[in-house]
Amino acid sequence: MTNLVSKLPWNRASVLPWVILFFAALNVIFLGGKRRAFGSFVAEMRRDYPNITLTELNWIGDSYAAVGYMTSGISIAIILFFKRRYGMFQFMGAIWVLVSCVTSSFVPNPHWLFLTHTLFHGIGSSLIISTVGLVVNDHFDSKHPYHILATTLVSGGSVASIIFVTLFASLIQSYGWRYAFIILGCLYFIVNASAALFFRKSNNQVEDTNKKTVSCRCEGHIKIIHIPLLCLWFIDRVMTSVVTYGLLLNLTDYMYRTEKNLVRSTTLTTLFASGEAITYLIGATITAITRDFFKDKLRYILLGTSFAMSICLIALEYFKGIISVCYILCFLAGFTLGPSITFLFPAGEELTRLPGHMAYPISLAGMGFGMLVSPLLTAKIAEIFLYKWFFFVQGCLILIKVASILAIILILHFYDDKFQPESYSKFNNSNEVPIEENPKKESTFLLNEGNKKK
Repeated sequence: MTNLVSKLPWNRASVLPWVILFFAALNVIFLGGKRRAFGSFVAEMRRDYPNITLTELNWIGDSYAAVGYMTSGISIAIILFFKRRYGMFQFMGAIWVLVSCVTSSFVPNPHWLFLTHTLFHGIGSSLIISTVGLVVNDHFDSKHPYHILATTLVSGGSVASIIFVTLFASLIQSYGWRYAFIILGCLYFIVNASAALFFRKSNNQVEDTNKKTVSCRCEGHIKIIHIPLLCLWFIDRVMTSVVTYGLLLNLTDYMYRTEKNLVRSTTLTTLFASGEAITYLIGATITAITRDFFKDKLRYILLGTSFAMSICLIALEYFKGIISVCYILCFLAGFTLGPSITFLFPAGEELTRLPGHMAYPISLAGMGFGMLVSPLLTAKIAEIFLYKWFFFVQGCLILIKVASILAIILILHFYDDKFQPESYSKFNNSNEVPIEENPKKESTFLLNEGNKKK
């Protein structure tokens, strides 16, 4: 089958990278859409199982993504060890996601979802997002004119939220959450498995088998001075993840307390996700036209939009009694969140001063850790105080994110020249370690040449 696909016209060298990018973006959209729309499952399960706390349901909702993100470094290492067999690992991820959805529909109670959904789907997500990140970085490396566009497109989970939030709610309302799992499992398998037919490493990609070369590259990239940047960027990703998924998983439940119709209860979630999606579309369009418009500007964009988001969330706490104002503020909160999600990959490179394949796992680990602690800082507050102070706390958490970005900007302003990979530059365009010249051989050659002249 793979040989047949390789003969098709879209596998030409000039076309294949864009086909790969299309399927990579599609996979990210579907995986991201599920994370953002799982609040409909949370709201429905809370009614069916009132003895299960909202915090537990939140953990069920985002723990699978946390497992996927936090193990992405291991998955990337495995994929690289097996010589970048992207198609094979993509298909393995598709199988795990299908098994997860099917088995989740037969669980006796939601607690079993920690096995069938958190673990199985987490393994599948880890394989898929790692494969997607590596294959896109292979074909659109940092020197490619459309590098920022490509890495932006594979951060497009927010786009699916516009459709997926309503789709999930409609499926659950029409067929129940168990059958919804089966339908979604089949849909996801088709999307994930089809990408496996096209994912392959770039012809220009050469494996580094020389240990000395790899050592030199690592020493050239990572320095002690990187540690403050990595810690601050990790905090930024944690806070981003805590607030993002805290809102997405609980806004539907927030409205479902007074609204009997599940689909109508997703209005705030849809508006929040729509704002995030519009930012993605604007960013992708500008990048496609200008190529590098956002280069070295992302840290300032993230600082300004994050501060604006904190203002929106704090204001939402005081105006949540006015529904029309709530709609506007939720949309604006999503819109100002957008750049922090949309530019995940290129922002990680810019703010850590590390190449994409090294910054990406760190970014995902921070997001994954944020998902793990998110229920304690979001759902627990909603449960104890019945959503009082819920939005205010989220706004304050975003201010921590603002402080982290500001600290990174200051470090880069005063010490940016310290992050230049001097030792790496020698090997930047070569996959071989320079061979030390033999001085004896050189002197013998010169002596022979001298004798000839005589």
